[in-house]
Amino acid sequence: MKLLELEIHNFRGIRNLSIKPEGKNFLIYGPNGSGKSAVVDALDFLLTGQISRMTGKGTKGITLKKHGHHIDYSAQDTDVKALVKIHGVEEPIEIKRNLDRPNELICDDSVKEVINPVLELASRGQHVLTRREILNYVNADSGTRGKQIQSLLKITDVEETRTKLLKVKNTLKSNYQASKSSQNTISAAINSNVGIINFDEDKILDFVNLKRKILGGTPIEELKSDKLKENLEPQSLPSDMGINTRLLKNDIDKFQNIKSTKNKENIRNIDLELRDLKAEISSDLNMGDALDHLRLTRLGLDLLGPEGSCPLCDTPWETDNLKDHLKNKIEVLTYAAENLDRMIKLSNDLILEVNNVLASLNEIIKSAEILELKEEINILKNWINDLEILLSVLEDDNYPDPQFNSHLIEVILAPVNIEVILDNIYSATVEISPEPSDEQTAWDNLTKLEENLKNYEKSTNDCLKSFESYKKGEILLNTFLESRNSILNNLFAEIKDRFVELYRQLHGFDEMEFNALLVSEGAGVDFKVDFHGRGVNPPHALHSEGHQDSMGICLYLALAERLTQGFIDLIILDDVMMSVDAPHRREICNLLANFFKGRQFFITTHDQTWARQLQSEGVITSKNRIEFSNWTIENGPSMNILGDIWEVIEDDLDRNDIPSAAAKLRRGSEEYFSQVCASLQAPVRFKFNGQYELGDLLSGAMSEYKSQLKHAKTAANSWGNSEEVYRLTEIDEFSKIVFEKINSERWVVNPAVHFNEGADFTLEDFKPVVETFQDLFSIFQCDKCGTFIHLVINGPRAEAVKCNCGNITWNLMDKNNKNI
Repeated sequence: MKLLELEIHNFRGIRNLSIKPEGKNFLIYGPNGSGKSAVVDALDFLLTGQISRMTGKGTKGITLKKHGHHIDYSAQDTDVKALVKIHGVEEPIEIKRNLDRPNELICDDSVKEVINPVLELASRGQHVLTRREILNYVNADSGTRGKQIQSLLKITDVEETRTKLLKVKNTLKSNYQASKSSQNTISAAINSNVGIINFDEDKILDFVNLKRKILGGTPIEELKSDKLKENLEPQSLPSDMGINTRLLKNDIDKFQNIKSTKNKENIRNIDLELRDLKAEISSDLNMGDALDHLRLTRLGLDLLGPEGSCPLCDTPWETDNLKDHLKNKIEVLTYAAENLDRMIKLSNDLILEVNNVLASLNEIIKSAEILELKEEINILKNWINDLEILLSVLEDDNYPDPQFNSHLIEVILAPVNIEVILDNIYSATVEISPEPSDEQTAWDNLTKLEENLKNYEKSTNDCLKSFESYKKGEILLNTFLESRNSILNNLFAEIKDRFVELYRQLHGFDEMEFNALLVSEGAGVDFKVDFHGRGVNPPHALHSEGHQDSMGICLYLALAERLTQGFIDLIILDDVMMSVDAPHRREICNLLANFFKGRQFFITTHDQTWARQLQSEGVITSKNRIEFSNWTIENGPSMNILGDIWEVIEDDLDRNDIPSAAAKLRRGSEEYFSQVCASLQAPVRFKFNGQYELGDLLSGAMSEYKSQLKHAKTAANSWGNSEEVYRLTEIDEFSKIVFEKINSERWVVNPAVHFNEGADFTLEDFKPVVETFQDLFSIFQCDKCGTFIHLVINGPRAEAVKCNCGNITWNLMDKNNKNI
């Protein structure tokens, strides 16, 4: 799509505006506050139904309906209309949008099918680049940059999918961890019942059969909760309290082992080794990556089914071959496996210690609650709370946690003076509870074990199911991330290569070895750039603000080019040259003119020099350049169409208005030769106020022209190129004639402007002056591409004078490769 015509009515600071870019590059020049950005907003609104400048951070309270129209008019009175050219459609298409109905694009129904893809792309905001967006591409953190680029490339759904998969995986992981924690707690309770350290079915079965023997029962061969008291006579305590003092004493005595010097030293060693191992892994990025890879591979091996396809990517395999392949990968990661397995073992050892303490505490607190010992209950509950927090940290793999230092771990597992609390509970129990019989104690043991074993059987089943789901969720997420990173990094590599090409072209000799890094980084995009071969860093770390701006422009253009091919040819650059220095602006002009042929640039700027350069370098023509000034609330900006100088002068001459024609000739010539002096780097006498007159500029331009032409002839002679010498001599003779005529006639312009003596000149007097200036202008401009001739600098040397298309080229290097 290209923009042919644009009409704006009562939109923002614009009352009525009509321009005709005719599908070509277009420039609006004017000071800040003159209404340039309102035109950009109007185009934005026309294509998207929104104004991007009025959304996002810092725009709270600003709405399209309330602030989109001119302050003196209503939304119903506000509209933007354009005539556009769409690829593949022969006739231009008229589109219109009214602020009262911003979501409705008004156009002929027959063209909606071809206009919709353009509107969809425009909704991503790719068509407008402002300085704010430059900062989002260059200086933002990777997450912000990632969102900006993903939005531009319409891959936000990729991030949404990642977020959903991550949420699912974390939910499944939490479910599994909760099931595992429950299983560990119940397992510890069973261990505590039986008096063993680690869960062992054979030892538990021996314990059950011993108790059954005491009760006159026969042994059982299978450990199941519903078999424990099969064919046994129930027993009951004579006390109403129902507290078995023998079992309570067993639970209390276990704390003597926990508080023993040997056990405390064991806990301290486990804790310190785990902390050291975690610190070592955290400091080694390669080790962290290897552990992640190892976990994923082990999950794949666990999920391997009989069908023979890979559970990670669904690639068909022979089952045995895939199993061997995964095992080989695990063997390659042996160094990581040792650390991972050791870390898991140490974590489980601490978890076991915590669960053993909790198992005994939960039994003791039941007795304290029956006895209504409130103070002891509060102390024990606070202890249980600390243990459960520590257990959660260990099970979530978040250990070590700053809230638990090494000393605190020992204290939590074996608090000081806890014996006093436990003795109080036991003494109070003994006072009201008789000594139980062996049979009663055996029965109570089986009762507690029966309940815990029933819960253990259920938790084991839940744990297996939740682990299976969690493994699949993690594999799905990791497979998605690997695929995403592979695809995005290939895409970013293409964009990076184009970005580097544009940036090297822009900065020339200084940055010929420039390179960059643009890769997917989690949910963001990592962007780093080379700094003169001294390593890659974030753009704002070492590069100047001007270089950052030029990076943003090049990166944006590379992205936009990749995205919009065949749909939107219109790219809006809204005052983006704030800190790019003058020499590099010329190269940006070259980029826009030669690297993006077929694109239409709509450019705004407050910088007069930049506006001139855009014209002198052939990016825009004089007909497609307008100036905004003198903005008022009532009327908006005054608009001066800076068209062909000769046309407007001719209009004055047709009306016999010689003073007006002379004024335009002088003003136009001053602007023209300021561009010539910049292009040829001509020396001009410095003025502190920056107000250069035609005489200052003309003398510098002609002097530099003659000097470089002389150098070109000398260089051609050194090469023995007689044909080039002859051609340059002809150019020299013509320019001498023109320069002589201009020196004799340019005085006519000065009094006509300054003293109003132009009224004494007739049309016959002034027309030859105009013709002489036309000849003068033609000397400095290519008649083929329309650009100014300019000095080509390579490092410290001037190598040539040429136009952009190369039709005019004067070599300045002699046969010995020296600058003349």
